[in-house]
Amino acid sequence: MIAFDIPPTKRLSGLHLDGTVMRRFLINYPVPPEALDRFLPPGAELSTWAGFAWVSACFVKIERMRPSPVPEALGGIEFNYLIHRTRARLPYPDGKKRESVLVLEPNINRKFFSHIGRKTPGVNFTYRDISLTSTAESYRITMKEKSGALLYEAELPKASFKKKLPDSSRFTDVEQADDFLLGVSYGGEWQAGAKRLRLFAETHDPWEASVGTCHTTRNVFLEGLGLRPEADHVITMTRIPHYFALFGDDVKL
Repeated sequence: MIAFDIPPTKRLSGLHLDGTVMRRFLINYPVPPEALDRFLPPGAELSTWAGFAWVSACFVKIERMRPSPVPEALGGIEFNYLIHRTRARLPYPDGKKRESVLVLEPNINRKFFSHIGRKTPGVNFTYRDISLTSTAESYRITMKEKSGALLYEAELPKASFKKKLPDSSRFTDVEQADDFLLGVSYGGEWQAGAKRLRLFAETHDPWEASVGTCHTTRNVFLEGLGLRPEADHVITMTRIPHYFALFGDDVKL
């Protein structure tokens, strides 16, 4: 039987993918729970904090992604992804509901990995131009369509990143926000056309997070829900070994 109750900081067993998160920015937006109703698979429930569901724009720069038997010294694939995600209690094949990441909109900047992602873990990535630029004052994350249309843009002042949450945050402290937004080991994508929930494991070594602020100038995903994208805070981390399931598990609903 598959062990679904995996600690989020435990390396996956068996054949999987290894990689290093060189930089992750988790930009967290509080939204009314009803705005996400149409993204929920049957039997799932949104997880809320302070009365809100939380949509995270999760930007990750990965390096040295490779099958687990391949030594790190031999290199691997580099790519960026930007996934809009939330936290929800999802139904699992053993009949239990578990706290999980629910993928709302997955995007990646490598066509090859977009195809592989659909065939192995089963995430329906869309190929898009995703970039992170750095100046002396700030980081800037952008995502564009192949046509050049801007889909996401956020500027993150470097001076804002500290070990303490912004005073305006709805969370009490960094540990509380970190645990709610990142303390799970499974993700899922509801594929409504196939009436299938695809689950996949993702874990990582223990990490040390910093938190800061950002100004979002464009978020087409949230704007499409009729929402104004104002982030509560941003969580970031660097150089964290990550482990990804090579194959996903299906829940027929």
